[in-house]
Amino acid sequence: MKILRISFAIATLVAAAPLASYAQHAAGAPRAHIATGETHAHMAPHGGVVRSASPYHMELVRQTASLDIYLLGAQMSAVPNKGTTGSVMVQLANNTTSTVPLALAGDDHFSAKLPTGAKVRTAIITLNADGKTINGRFDKLDEAAGSKAVGAAYACPMHSEVTSNKSGKCSKCGMALVKKS
Repeated sequence: MKILRISFAIATLVAAAPLASYAQHAAGAPRAHIATGETHAHMAPHGGVVRSASPYHMELVRQTASLDIYLLGAQMSAVPNKGTTGSVMVQLANNTTSTVPLALAGDDHFSAKLPTGAKVRTAIITLNADGKTINGRFDKLDEAAGSKAVGAAYACPMHSEVTSNKSGKCSKCGMALVKKS
């Protein structure tokens, strides 16, 4: 009977594990994170970390002195940021927290300026768009791979030969160029 109870307890913990965590995706190849409650794959079009923020996704790209945030829609394309406001609450590696306003950066993302030398552990992003609040949480950022800022070239997802050193549109098909890591 004791073995049956222990087996039942272990089975319950294993079954509940996906419910107790959330999905985070590192840059690079798409990954399915069934163990973290995520059952579908994501690409990080700007080389950051992607998190589900229903009905959207958010991508956080860490830079040396800032966090860049992209709100992503269908096909993981950046949603224009016009009329959207927000802030990011950050917990630093020394366990202090602060709330930083998001500033518009171009027409497709936001930037949050960080204190000099700040090592962000957790970032909780709140966006207000079209009367809706959209939240995303990114944990263990101080442990994530690829924490250094990386220069990126932009390329068309359909025409890899069309590249640029800044964001824009493909000269062949008009699709938005995406950052390559």
